[in-house]
Amino acid sequence: EVPSWYIKITDYAERLLEDLKLLEGKWPERVIVQQRNWIGRSEGAILKFFVGDIPIEVFTTRPDTVFGATFVVLAPEHPLTLSLAKKGGKVEEVETFVKKMKSMSSRERGIQEEKEGVFLGVYAVNPANGEKIPVWTANYVLYEYGTGAIMCVPAHDQRDYEFAIKYGLPIKPVIKPLEGEPPKDKAYEGPGVLINSAHFDGMDSQSAKKAITQWLKDKGLGDFKTTYRLRDWNISRQRYWGTPIPIIYCERCGILTVPEDQLPVLLPENVSISGHGNPLAQVEEWVNTTCPKCGGPAKRETDTMDTFFDSSWYFLRFCDPKNEKEIFDKNKVNKWMPVDYYIGGIEHAVLHLLYARFFQKFLYDLGLVKDVEPFQRLITQGMVLKRWVSVEKFLEFLGLSPEDSIESLKAKISELTL
Repeated sequence: EVPSWYIKITDYAERLLEDLKLLEGKWPERVIVQQRNWIGRSEGAILKFFVGDIPIEVFTTRPDTVFGATFVVLAPEHPLTLSLAKKGGKVEEVETFVKKMKSMSSRERGIQEEKEGVFLGVYAVNPANGEKIPVWTANYVLYEYGTGAIMCVPAHDQRDYEFAIKYGLPIKPVIKPLEGEPPKDKAYEGPGVLINSAHFDGMDSQSAKKAITQWLKDKGLGDFKTTYRLRDWNISRQRYWGTPIPIIYCERCGILTVPEDQLPVLLPENVSISGHGNPLAQVEEWVNTTCPKCGGPAKRETDTMDTFFDSSWYFLRFCDPKNEKEIFDKNKVNKWMPVDYYIGGIEHAVLHLLYARFFQKFLYDLGLVKDVEPFQRLITQGMVLKRWVSVEKFLEFLGLSPEDSIESLKAKISELTL
């Protein structure tokens, strides 16, 4: 993993989601839906499955199915994966599997249809019924989602079902459909009435989610939890074109921000672009600097910011483009903003448009802008899907050739418009 700087956009996840209501009827519904899904609010529970005195915390949106959990799966990158494998005497095969998984991107693993996994050699206690269930690591659990560990209910989750069938793990139904019988060759993932769930039998799924979570919370084995699909924004880029990240590293003082009177940090001009490595890291006279705290030798951060960082607030600068003392005068911004009509492609739905909304809210919290949303109305103009007529064909249509003068072209166009 490349060391990176992040913007903590997750602190604004709930506001970004809730304020989409302010844009309904003003922004295209498709954009609102894409942002809502990208933020990905999930209400559920954190449950604890203990391996001895070691808790494995799992996030689930279906606490109503916990009595049907017959195994636990950790992501290969989970901090407990190798330590539990050592405890279970499975280090060698688990290390081989983890190495294989780490060589693949999350995207590659996400599209793998074949479920693969390795038993860690240990058992966790199901907090609902006290049963000991095996702990595995598998390719279909990603560390960046939830807690990086899941309780597996093969009777009611298709991925868990496929994994259980492959490795011969128990399948225990705990939800009965409201109508008809559950399928016999796949998981039943819908709501229903609880069965095989002790004193919760007969309760409907929705009521059971809250009741079971509260019951486990009272026992110190769970709690209510809201999570988001949205992740913090990695702004580090290993390229020349971009705004330098204003950070200085000093062996004595640690990580420091560039003093305000030394901003902005300008890019060096004598850079050799080889196509390999970080270009700024090669410019020693630029990298080597002085620590603003102790005056000793220090080094600059050589990454530049994601260009979306710049495009997230340019419209505010348009209100006060010649200001050399601050990013903008808030009185001028508050006079002109918000933008009445913003026109752009729908491909910006979950990057530029989301980041711009985040910046606006951040600046609102600082008291620099009066509006919580930057763009009142949004128009996504669509994309050209048909090939343009070539210049030669167009001239041929007009009865002209490329050798004719511009004046001839103007005269012909004027003639056609009369």
